[in-house]
Amino acid sequence: MKEEVQREEEPQGEPERTETKVRPPALFPDVPQTRWKKWGWDIVKVVLACSLLIVGAAIWYQPPMITVKSPYVTYVFQGKTFTDATLYRPLAVPSRYYIQLPHELARRYAWFAVDRRREIAAWTQPPTRRFFKAYAIRRGDPLGMDLEFTKIDGLEWNVAFHPASIVFSNAVLTVRIDVEQPKATP
Repeated sequence: MKEEVQREEEPQGEPERTETKVRPPALFPDVPQTRWKKWGWDIVKVVLACSLLIVGAAIWYQPPMITVKSPYVTYVFQGKTFTDATLYRPLAVPSRYYIQLPHELARRYAWFAVDRRREIAAWTQPPTRRFFKAYAIRRGDPLGMDLEFTKIDGLEWNVAFHPASIVFSNAVLTVRIDVEQPKATP
């Protein structure tokens, strides 16, 4: 019986070899991380996300107006067609445009506002608010004086919203916003 126990205890075949890997010495010793190192990048991410939300809310509440090149604005005054009007679009309001004529025409017309969604063209005052040196509007402010059923100085305005253009005019001034650039007439 002793022989049987000894035989069972003896390894059969080759003995298993265990290799021990020798690690090179560390260049930098393991230093436990402090709480600031663990949470530092997460805190930076949270601060950036909060600041982004604050800037987004400010833009939504008081959107700055950016100058856009399209659609194209032309106006006719005293029989001559001009293309030097500036078209602005509030950053967070895609259906609204503001038109600034380069000079005050007929001693009164300088700024117009157009809302495509509500189909309103209005004569408005220049924006008084600023957002980092750019004109800005406030969402709750009125658009201006609606031109469709208004007589100013005894002149009635005609307002037309077409799929590719918006035209509003009276006997003195005609303003046209076109989706495509108008062709020059010789």
